[in-house]
Amino acid sequence: MIFLQGSEVIFKVALSLLGSHKPLILQHENLETIVDFIKNTLPNLGLVQMEKTINQVFEMDISKQLQAYEVEYHVLQEELIDSSPLSDNQRMDKLEKTNSSLRKQNLDLLEQLQVANSRIQSLEATVEKLLTNESKLKQAALALELERSALLQTVEELQRRTAELSGPLLGLTQPKPAGD
Repeated sequence: MIFLQGSEVIFKVALSLLGSHKPLILQHENLETIVDFIKNTLPNLGLVQMEKTINQVFEMDISKQLQAYEVEYHVLQEELIDSSPLSDNQRMDKLEKTNSSLRKQNLDLLEQLQVANSRIQSLEATVEKLLTNESKLKQAALALELERSALLQTVEELQRRTAELSGPLLGLTQPKPAGD
């Protein structure tokens, strides 16, 4: 999962485990007992609980929530900047840094989008090739099935002719009884 979704998956697994055990965790009095619970109980999960956790992780999309938190953080930072007695130059510098950071994020997102689009195109081409191969294989299977049927008919015909020919031959090669 780490290779598929990156290091973000560790955070997702932690959120999923904590969320699914929230009632049990909230029953504990202090941090020590919570840590003991996490150390002792979570590693001994059953197969069903592990599968449930894995499914939750695959369905979880925390990137939107994290982006929302990031925007909220920046808004709070701006409010702090606006409320603090900074000079115009200092505000300008901070705004320029924020603008630069947002542009960098925008470029990173654009790059990720381009990579995703190229991956989609690659996958679509692969699907198309697979569908073409499937069609060819179905045609080949049908041709082989027809050939098999024809061969089975030929074998049956040969067996019938062999039986017809061996009948008269058996009558000629059998010795006559001694009493005749």
